[in-house]
Amino acid sequence: MKIFIPVFILGITALSGCAPGMYNDPYYGGGNSGGGYYPPSSSYDPYDAARDERWRAEQERERLADERERLRRERERLREEQNRPVYTPPPPPPRREERCPSGFSPSEQKCSREERRRGCRDMRLPGGLGCVSR
Repeated sequence: MKIFIPVFILGITALSGCAPGMYNDPYYGGGNSGGGYYPPSSSYDPYDAARDERWRAEQERERLADERERLRRERERLREEQNRPVYTPPPPPPRREERCPSGFSPSEQKCSREERRRGCRDMRLPGGLGCVSR
């Protein structure tokens, strides 16, 4: 029974993947490195700092270039908008005073049935003027 317990603990440890030692090593993702095959974050590498600074500077240059391009396009759009001819609809045709055709006189009263039998005719012009020939 004394041998069984340490073998049992070793077997459980092996199956769970928690072998002591290797996983505390910072190069294997343990310790305070935050994972990966990198040294702990407390170490300072001037090359990395310079590379990070160059990367930040490049990102800032790209951001400024994008902003300049956006402003250039906005100015171009505004200039085109100002130079675009403004559409003004043509003026309405001059209002003509309507007149009844010859033989008709202006009247808003239509012919009655009796008047129609005797030859009365009525009409309405496109402008709305009513004309009657009695």
